[in-house]
Amino acid sequence: MPRQLSNLLAPGFWRGTGKLVLALAFGTFGGALAHLAGLPLAWLLGALIAAILLASAGLAFDVRGARRYALIVLGLGLGQSFTAPILASLAGMFPLILICAVLTIASGALGAGIYRRQAGLDPKTAFFCGVPGGVVLMAIHAERAGLPEHEVALAQTVRLLVVVLLYPPLITLLVPHETGDILSVGTSISSWSWVLPLWFLAGCMAAVVGRQLGTPNPWMLAPTLLAIAAASLDVLPAQIPQPMIVAAQIVLGLSLGVQVTPQFLRQAGPLFVASVTSSLLISAVLITLAFAVYALTDLPLGALLLGMAPGGMPEMAVTAHALGVSVPLVLGFHLVRVVVANFLIEPVWRLADRLKLC
Repeated sequence: MPRQLSNLLAPGFWRGTGKLVLALAFGTFGGALAHLAGLPLAWLLGALIAAILLASAGLAFDVRGARRYALIVLGLGLGQSFTAPILASLAGMFPLILICAVLTIASGALGAGIYRRQAGLDPKTAFFCGVPGGVVLMAIHAERAGLPEHEVALAQTVRLLVVVLLYPPLITLLVPHETGDILSVGTSISSWSWVLPLWFLAGCMAAVVGRQLGTPNPWMLAPTLLAIAAASLDVLPAQIPQPMIVAAQIVLGLSLGVQVTPQFLRQAGPLFVASVTSSLLISAVLITLAFAVYALTDLPLGALLLGMAPGGMPEMAVTAHALGVSVPLVLGFHLVRVVVANFLIEPVWRLADRLKLC
């Protein structure tokens, strides 16, 4: 019997598939309820809460495979708004975006002391836990530096959960009527095109190539760059329709919530409390910095808040899309931060250590 067929007939395959289908159904139901209730970022947050409830009840399910495809959809969907005029506008803002990226990364030094006092971590591990560089990226850097990868990944995951739950209502409260401008222009291509499956396949191929090249978060970043290139050259073959964006949000919410299992909370212990405290402190500092930049420039406040938020690129870009905030500007901030983080994590750590900031 062929191996693929035997895998399909294995009871474990169907049990895992059944759990995944159940999780998707609960996530969709939770997202729909949140949408009907008028919550910001409803589909992602509703699915996240549903996943936390399922995980707390002991239902383990794996959405890593589905998450990859969701990130590809988001990458293509969010990158399609980067027209040539938008790229030109962002290029003019690059020095400011670069400065904000460095300040955001440096803010990790502020939270390091909390990890040292509350979780008993050594200074370098505490710094890597506190830097808003993304769960996967910071875990990779921790492994390269010989630090406990699981502690860094756990701290970064908790921070991401805090930011995802905090920022949507905060943006809604602070900038309820912010609308798009030249930095949020979309395309006029019909969404449901026969070319759409081929465009999605191209996104998958870009993600695979990005992974082979060692690109950070290749499942989203590579398709995003592909869509940016196509949109800026005015050769975008298809536009990702809104229902696919919603489905991707549901999967993203499930992938975050499924990690909050009883075992996760037991293992976290003091590190969980330190992560929440540090996340709130860094968020407060970066929100203050965003207001300062807003006072000195004519950039939209919502985009500045999300662009400088200590959350991940997928989650913050989706939040911008859901709340009508400039997606290209938010993505621009996070793309630059990802690149800068790859080069500056170690130098910033050495400087912070020399100045006794950690």
